[in-house]
Amino acid sequence: MPAPLSKDLRKRIMASKLRGDTGGKISVEKGVGKSRVTKLWALYRETGSYSPRPNPRGRQPALSLEEHELIRLTIIDRPDITLSELIDQFGFVLSISALSKIVRFKLGFRFKKNAIPCRTATRGCQNET
Repeated sequence: MPAPLSKDLRKRIMASKLRGDTGGKISVEKGVGKSRVTKLWALYRETGSYSPRPNPRGRQPALSLEEHELIRLTIIDRPDITLSELIDQFGFVLSISALSKIVRFKLGFRFKKNAIPCRTATRGCQNET
């Protein structure tokens, strides 16, 4: 995809078009393709401006900022909540690993290992007395 035309060139093309020049004449004078002049004219008629349309690059976030705040408040309220419980509670449509990245990197929470190594009997503690 070619780079957008400069604002100055766009302005000059639109001035010529508004004067009544044809697209072919403008394209020869300004050194651009006739289709560029036609598309720029269509953009001007549609939006009233000759500025290029915004180009939203990249992937859209899975969760909004409001949902991030909701997760943050829930984790502060219930620090022992699991990621799968968060997904079930709020009905998010994303994987556990994606939610884990959001919690760790965007919200800044870190997993802290349990200070008590033998909390449950199912783990098979070696130093039971």
